Amino acid sequence: MKHKIKGDIISWNSTIWDFNYKMRSVKEDEDIELEINSYGGDVFLGIDICNTLRSHKGHVTVVITGIAASAASIMCMGADTIKAYSNTQMMVHNAWTFAAGNAKKLRKVAEDLDSIGESVLASYTHRLEEEEVKKLLDNDTFLSATKALEKGLIDEIIQVKTAEKVESKVFENKAMEFNNRIDALNASDPTPSSNKELELTIAELRNEIQQLKNQNKKEPEQDPVPKAQNLGKLFLQF
Repeated sequence: MKHKIKGDIISWNSTIWDFNYKMRSVKEDEDIELEINSYGGDVFLGIDICNTLRSHKGHVTVVITGIAASAASIMCMGADTIKAYSNTQMMVHNAWTFAAGNAKKLRKVAEDLDSIGESVLASYTHRLEEEEVKKLLDNDTFLSATKALEKGLIDEIIQVKTAEKVESKVFENKAMEFNNRIDALNASDPTPSSNKELELTIAELRNEIQQLKNQNKKEPEQDPVPKAQNLGKLFLQF
């Protein structure tokens, strides 16, 4: 089963609805590939989806296509394998909320956040030591794909030129900052070729050189040596 969750992690998000609908009919041992691009949202919804994925008997792969922040990063933790495109981000932080009321009410809100923080912390500790997770959460940490891989929060980096922009109404300003960062990166690197395309070009040059060499052995009267030498020079300069 393949699906994509994007936008805010809220119960009325259509991609959340579609995910829950698909999970009702998926086979218990069926593999799942879930793409995620979200700035986060409801922590309990994130934990619920995380545990839904974690309890599934089939292999679960999550792919980060833009950013997996806050509750979206918690969702990722339910996967057996987490992949991220090379220019994507993961962001983790302690739970926060809006509050209003008297001193007693505000103290109660702070206590509740401490309790919720324990649940958030527990979502990551199967991949990182508790103290390391606490530091990341306390610092509202943004992690590039490389940093996330180094720390063990993801398992694989997928090479790609352009990350996907994120949608958000709840975190509109933060999402705009992320999207502006993508635009800046694209403007600074207009090269259309990827590493794989470069490798393919080199392989084609090598194959063409070899064909000319073989032709030289079979048909010496045509004397194709100068052409082979010219292509060899091109390859070395490339």
